[in-house]
Amino acid sequence: MRLIVKQTFRDKVDHVTLYKDGTILEVKDEERAADLVERGLCAEYKGRKSATVTLGDEAPASETPETPVEGGDPKDEK
Repeated sequence: MRLIVKQTFRDKVDHVTLYKDGTILEVKDEERAADLVERGLCAEYKGRKSATVTLGDEAPASETPETPVEGGDPKDEK
């Protein structure tokens, strides 16, 4: 769902990223999109502009594959 930011807010995941007024978001999670609209932070966007930012396309931390670290502790390699 495409949304347009109506009131600047901070990202709920990293708490650093700011989404400023007028930014167009593509939100993959319908529940999250509905929450942003309900709280008055965003409104549904039906215009022609492409989304500036996509939310919800990254894998949750529990599903992110671990990358082995080169030069790690040899005891860990059994």
